Amino acid sequence: MRVVFLSSLLLLSSCIPHIPEDVLDAGWCREMAAARAKATGKGRENLAAAMIKHDCAAKLAAPVPQ
Repeated sequence: MRVVFLSSLLLLSSCIPHIPEDVLDAGWCREMAAARAKATGKGRENLAAAMIKHDCAAKLAAPVPQ
């Protein structure tokens, strides 16, 4: 039963479209940082991992375009 569930979950996740990197800009990073500050435990870990994966440190350090 567990294998069937995991297989269906894997199939479902393969259908989810990839979010373009330009959508995940510094504004998104600021929102994730605020959410991470409020989160606890596994939620905080997941948000931190997402921020690392999408290079939020560099996006937040970059100058704001005018």
